[in-house]
Amino acid sequence: MDMDGTFLVGDSLVELFVAGVFRRPLPTLGALGRLVEGRPAFKAALAANIDLCMADAPVRRDLLTYLQDQKREGRPVYLVSAADQRVVDHVAAGAGIFDGAFGSSAGINLKGIRKADFLKDRFPGGFAYAGDSRADLPVWSEAAGVVIVGGSDGVAARARALGRPVEAEFPAGRRTVALWLRALRAHQWAKNILIFIPLILSVHAHSLRHIGASVIGFAVLSLAASATYILNDLVDLNSDRQHRSKRARPLASGALPLGAAALAVPLLLLLSLLGAAALNAGVFVALLGYLALTLSYSLRLKRTPLLDVIVLAGLYTMRLVMGTILAGVEFSAWLLTFAGFFFFAMSLAKRHVEVTAARDWPADLDLPGRGYRPGDAPLTLALGVSASVASVLIVVQYMMAEAFPSGVYARPAWLWAAPVLLSVWICRVWFLAHRGELHDDPVEFAIKDPASLGLGALLALTFVIARL
Repeated sequence: MDMDGTFLVGDSLVELFVAGVFRRPLPTLGALGRLVEGRPAFKAALAANIDLCMADAPVRRDLLTYLQDQKREGRPVYLVSAADQRVVDHVAAGAGIFDGAFGSSAGINLKGIRKADFLKDRFPGGFAYAGDSRADLPVWSEAAGVVIVGGSDGVAARARALGRPVEAEFPAGRRTVALWLRALRAHQWAKNILIFIPLILSVHAHSLRHIGASVIGFAVLSLAASATYILNDLVDLNSDRQHRSKRARPLASGALPLGAAALAVPLLLLLSLLGAAALNAGVFVALLGYLALTLSYSLRLKRTPLLDVIVLAGLYTMRLVMGTILAGVEFSAWLLTFAGFFFFAMSLAKRHVEVTAARDWPADLDLPGRGYRPGDAPLTLALGVSASVASVLIVVQYMMAEAFPSGVYARPAWLWAAPVLLSVWICRVWFLAHRGELHDDPVEFAIKDPASLGLGALLALTFVIARL
């Protein structure tokens, strides 16, 4: 049984390199220098650099079921891979199904012809071999039985043409556009609609120049956000695999290759920065600030309790800052203050869902990838509800101190519906969060929830009637 791309959905070498870049970047990059000594030396240096983290790496479930059937029929199963011996041993121990495990060691890269020679010597009575790539063709040519796992149609055709009995075939999963859209979190782009709020509230809402700039700003911010989402998934790969819902994400599940995702990050960042620079210097600087904050969050701050939700609130508020620059209007202290409290509350709602869902987690251990513990639920609830109430009070203060005296609204009494509707929605969010029935992300929940959309439409209608 080959390991990378066969038993494991992904590639252990790429996983170790990505994990090393984020955990111990200098030693990991230094391991690249060992390539002059050959691939085995590089693999050994990489495996020695960081703690092995392959216990939760995704495996092919259909293949695992097949192996379990073979074991019940009395056939021994071995894991044989070009990966470093320590990695192979680690994966084999976690699987609990293999009778032995063999990997590369100093000076010997157990791949292709070398793997074929090794298996002939180790199993002179014959063996069946499961693999996925062109490098496995020399092994299949010496095998008494062929098992084709994934791989391209060309590799599968060449394996069949060898004339060896094909015992089983497991087709490769298709990497569709939908998978990439999930990895990019295209549905999360809806959060960037916040960039249009300052334009809608300004007198420039009819200006084609400002509308066009805001549309481009939306696209630029969406590309930047997608880059940070992918980076965040790479950083959180192991903790996501232990999460009840995040384990199904394209990268955590192995549906998309980590190498391609890692290359997509700098490409998306470059496109977004070029787009921001084409708009104006203010947007470019604001985007740099957004990226610096979100990268700090992904790499470090997300593991610091309470500071993480403050940062999330800041990221939402920065969308309004960019929108204000694009709309060409003055910054509104009322809007930014409301946004700070409101998004702080919603970020706490997200954490409260995670904390309450981890009731069975050990009380003295932090949740994977977080600094919170199950006992923190009363704290996240109290702070979140308090911040929610504060955001409603800010709306009331704005109405009494500025909206009513301004004379802008012909029917200002209608504005009283705003804090009422907002309170109803906030109560609904926290009620569902406390029951554990809220989606992990309240903003995404609001976009999909019919009741939330209805309350939002009523809120917009209220302002329209008040203005007429």
